[in-house]
Amino acid sequence: MMVFDDVKKAVDRFSPEELRRLREYIENREQTLKLQPGTVDMDSLLTALEDIRAGLSDEEFAEIERAMNEEYIEPLDDEA
Repeated sequence: MMVFDDVKKAVDRFSPEELRRLREYIENREQTLKLQPGTVDMDSLLTALEDIRAGLSDEEFAEIERAMNEEYIEPLDDEA
């Protein structure tokens, strides 16, 4: 079974074209994820996120993504 570090090592060897194809694959895969309806207007949220992303360079977006993933916070207990 391939672990995440193995995947990262493999990606490090990708050509620019392979990286572009991987990025496209991941973006398409993420778009297939189903968002749960709730109190948020998901169409408006997704549109706003696309607008934000459009204004960022790849480096800026990667920096934001890294910052968001640096610290894991445990969810609150449902009974709290």
